Parts: sequence; C-alpha cells; structure tokens
Amino acid sequence: MSNVDGGADPQTGEVRFLSLGDSLTQGVGANDESTGSWPALLTAKWKAKGCTVELNNPAIAGYTAEQVVTDQLPNVDTFKPTFVTLQIGANDVANGVTLEAFRAAVKTIITKAKQSGARVVVMPQNEWFRSPLGQTYPADSGSKRTTFDQAVIDETKAAGAEFVDLRLLFKQHADNNMWVSDGIHPTPEAYEQWATELARVIPSPCGK
Repeated sequence: MSNVDGGADPQTGEVRFLSLGDSLTQGVGANDESTGSWPALLTAKWKAKGCTVELNNPAIAGYTAEQVVTDQLPNVDTFKPTFVTLQIGANDVANGVTLEAFRAAVKTIITKAKQSGARVVVMPQNEWFRSPLGQTYPADSGSKRTTFDQAVIDETKAAGAEFVDLRLLFKQHADNNMWVSDGIHPTPEAYEQWATELARVIPSPCGK
C-alpha cells in the first residue's frame, strides 16, 4: 500500500483525475471504454468510498510517450488535475523509439505533472509481448519492455512521483491468456483486476 497521501483539491476535496497513456489506459478490450477502462473502474471504486471524482481520460491507442507530450500533456494546464497517472511504453518499444528519446519524453511528462502540484502515479507496461499478436513482434520485445520500464522507474523516482508495480499481476494475466479477440489487449476481467489492485494500493485520494 502506498504511504503517500493526497490527490484531492485541498479546498473542495474533489479529485480531478487525469489518466495519460495509450490503449491500455483508453481501455481497448473493455466492453465499454467509458466505463470499463481501468481509470473509469478505479474512479467508480473511489466514488463508492464517498469521493467526488472527475475523470479526464485522453489516452489514445497507439500513442508513444512523445505523442502523450504533444497531445495529452496540455490537459495538465487546462484540466488542472489533482491526481495524474501515466502508463506508457508499449508503442515506443513496438515502433523502435530509442531508449533515449523515450526517457526524455517520460521525464517531460512526469516533471510537468509534478510541477502542477498533482499527485503523480506511474505504472509499468503489461506483458503485451506475450499476447498472440505480441508474439509476432521482434523477439527482444520482452527485454526491451524491461529496459524501458526501468527508465520509467528511474524518472519516476528522480521526480519524486510514485511507481505502482503491477508487473506480477500482469504476468499472471499473460499466464492465463487474458486477451480479447484482437490478440493483444486485456480482457474486461483483467482491467477490473487492475483497478481492484490499484484501489487497494492507493486508498481513495479524498481520504474517505
């Protein structure tokens, strides 16, 4: 469980939740992305605890970290979040983005989010490379995922943000072949388990 408190507006108690990322954050594979993405499911769990939560989920399938910088990060200024999540990297690996370019983009994202005063939580990639479609990617995709995740961990630590490590859960889902028919995205049940674990690790930010 996280030992960090906060994530709500100190004046109103409202949580303005901004979730940055790619298809995994968008919720591709859910029956309804608006309610079945892990950010939407996590929001629902916090609301059930009595929190007032507004979710802004601009995540888009196929996005790299640099595209998050250009297209999604401006929401920090306009939405003024109190709680920000970032999950990124799979498309960078799959599209041959260099580790240096990826690290620079991740640093930009986390730094700006932290400077806004929001609580910032960063997550690793899932084991997409073990999915049926993922196995058609280069054989070193798994090792690159580990390397890119380590860059995320390093930049998260350097910025004073939180890293929530779900890699064991992601491994269990890959072991159980929890993929939808597109051959690469998690099942609705997997997203529900992500949200359940996140809600356990990160108690409702409003403190209720």
